[in-house]
Amino acid sequence: MNSPIAILTDFGSCDPFVGIMKGVISGINPGATLIDLNNHMPPGDIQRAAITLWGSRHYFPKGTIFLTVVDPGVGTRRRPIIAQADDQTFIGPDNGVFSFVFGENAQAWELANPDLMLPNPGNTFHGRDIFAPAAAHASIGIPGPEFGAAVLDLELLPAPKLDSPSPGILRGEILYADHFGNLLTSLGQFHLLENELWDFKPWIGGAPSQTIDAAKSFVELSNGVKLPWVKTFGEIPPGECAALIGSSGLIEIVANRQSAAEMLELSGGENIKLYLDTDYQDL
Repeated sequence: MNSPIAILTDFGSCDPFVGIMKGVISGINPGATLIDLNNHMPPGDIQRAAITLWGSRHYFPKGTIFLTVVDPGVGTRRRPIIAQADDQTFIGPDNGVFSFVFGENAQAWELANPDLMLPNPGNTFHGRDIFAPAAAHASIGIPGPEFGAAVLDLELLPAPKLDSPSPGILRGEILYADHFGNLLTSLGQFHLLENELWDFKPWIGGAPSQTIDAAKSFVELSNGVKLPWVKTFGEIPPGECAALIGSSGLIEIVANRQSAAEMLELSGGENIKLYLDTDYQDL
């Protein structure tokens, strides 16, 4: 057994922290396959890391170990854990960063076995001292129960808003702006059926699954601005914004070769609504 290890951190690339973790892993398992998922999470942004894991994990093979170190509470009473969910393993702090990948059958154990961490771990770099060794040992087949006692009360983040306040309306929120200034929202997941018809199965929240006709739908921002639903960035006229289904299956507010976040002066937390079966052109 030699499971790949996908690394997600907020350490950046200007400091040696990620390289040191890789060195620790290689010292325990020289044959480890290491994949940088993202080392540029906004510092301490647990929710964004949790959403990144949710949107990424299904593109990795069974057995992948997600080594996740977005840990503003390092050295405090928060527990280091190893968890298993849907044939994948997750290692990191129990601070909610795994909230959106844990299903009903997830199992977790505390990282407490001193034989499976570096000697004399410090209070400021658990990525090196505890999490990287755990990932290396897990990659060569050490099972969860050998790391420590079972954890039954996992820390979970509040779910982003996604509900249906009345028939024909989905209500959500803007989650964050990505590198290009596209605004990801909680409205989704959508899967294309044919033409303009989309299958909607909510990734969170209590909105009902349904089929949605994109040609008869539009998005409304909290300030009342209404945006059409488009298929591609190229359909959007210069200086305007629109909504489309991004690669994660979530609705994104975007512009064509511009930053929608800057144009609309939005960043995250704002309410948003999707109106169904309403012709945007008639508004």
